[in-house]
Amino acid sequence: MTDFKPNPKLVDLINHLKSMLEPVQIGINDHFLNPKLPVMLILGSPRSGTTVLTQICAASNSFAYPTNFLSRFAYAPIVGAMIQQMLFDPTFDFRNEFFDIQPLVDFNSDIGKTDGTLGISEFFHFWRRFLPNHDPGYLSNDELLKVDINRMRSELASIEAIFKKPFMSKGMMLQYNIKFFAQQVPELFFMHIKRDPLFVMQSSLQSRRKYYSRDDIWWSVKPKEYEWLSSMDVYHQVAGQVLFTEKAIDDQLSTVEEKRKLICNYESICADPNQFYLMLKSKFNDLGHPLSEYYIKENFPCGNVIRIEQNELNLLERAYDELLNTK
Repeated sequence: MTDFKPNPKLVDLINHLKSMLEPVQIGINDHFLNPKLPVMLILGSPRSGTTVLTQICAASNSFAYPTNFLSRFAYAPIVGAMIQQMLFDPTFDFRNEFFDIQPLVDFNSDIGKTDGTLGISEFFHFWRRFLPNHDPGYLSNDELLKVDINRMRSELASIEAIFKKPFMSKGMMLQYNIKFFAQQVPELFFMHIKRDPLFVMQSSLQSRRKYYSRDDIWWSVKPKEYEWLSSMDVYHQVAGQVLFTEKAIDDQLSTVEEKRKLICNYESICADPNQFYLMLKSKFNDLGHPLSEYYIKENFPCGNVIRIEQNELNLLERAYDELLNTK
């Protein structure tokens, strides 16, 4: 089984670096007010296809994105971005000193975690620094008052200044309060990926078992209904997590103007990823920021395959329908 426990030596080293480098970032923030290019957030339920979507966008070379390397500098992203360029961007090579690491996306992941130095990170450590919550979840009005919007925009601008591309990241830390963040951060562009709920629920249930070796511990994002759902059985918890997360994103996105959002479908992307990229290019053209040409040679295998017992699928479907009809 995959080891999900943090490496204590790595944690100690990162905390030590943070104490030295975070003041550098704070001082630099005064030179950046807000991003000049769109900042794209990928939204959706866990296991809905958000990772493969970020991988497609990263492979297009049109976006800057948080790598596993950059995530280790989440407290000082401009420093991390500059070091990443110096070590891994052949533009900065000197007499074959360039590290032999190819910045290619291999489209593999394990519960959202990618391999490799330049694999895509969920970047939660970065977003947490501006929010009053640790886990991705709904923020109350009082909690929203504690969000450090100015610092968030400054640090996003600092990353953009190094890579000189629109920045892209998963937006699960923000996705239950899209209306608020859309108003406060006008540079944000939202992309919502949807997937057949049955297979999202199946995968979420399996993720609990893989992550915790049991299924009675809550895993990942917490919708507004979390406290209510947490007292229910595992099937209602999983069904409610998917149902209410998607409903929250739909409701919040309905307040955002069309030019700042794109809603896509996991199954359609797997069948024809190039058509998806053309839609994304069209959106960014309308925003005045054309994307590079990109062609995906192969389709992606759709993960909508039954992997659990039929009786458990029935329990998930029944719980979903019950919650759907609950006021």
